Amino acid sequence: MDIAKQSNSTSQTENKTETLKIEPSKIIDLIISKQTQYYTLWAVYTAVQFAAGNYGSNQRLSMAAGLAVFIGVWTFNLGHLGFVLRCVDQLDKLSRVLTAALNHEQAKYQDELQSAFADIKEGGLFWEFRKRENQERSYLMNTVVHLVIDTCASVALLTRVQWIWSMAGGGD
Repeated sequence: MDIAKQSNSTSQTENKTETLKIEPSKIIDLIISKQTQYYTLWAVYTAVQFAAGNYGSNQRLSMAAGLAVFIGVWTFNLGHLGFVLRCVDQLDKLSRVLTAALNHEQAKYQDELQSAFADIKEGGLFWEFRKRENQERSYLMNTVVHLVIDTCASVALLTRVQWIWSMAGGGD
């Protein structure tokens, strides 16, 4: 990353303007890295959901064990959804930077670049990402897919909780 600083002095105030410049190839590297993080997040998530859905699959679970796993998995699910949506948000921002750079739109490039690097937290609460400006990737699709999978894994887990099984008229 090449950062050039320019200073303009006046008699009463000193204005400082920072010009940031990142070559398009570096932006592409950042996008590829962020996409890899995105897919890795989904891969780890899938493993956790299968593990949660299968937890104790060879036996009935006590109410306490079932609820402990259920609460732990849902805490993970909501945190993970925040990571996924932050990753999608960062991909959108980096894509806008690349587009501006390739179109030689210097002012837009500077604005998009500063926007992309001003907010690069690891995650966030999933509702923070709703209706962001210039969203290209689907907030709704990522959220719905995540919550449907969360629900299915939870049902698979909870069907083996002893109290729920007894209430549903199951054997044992």
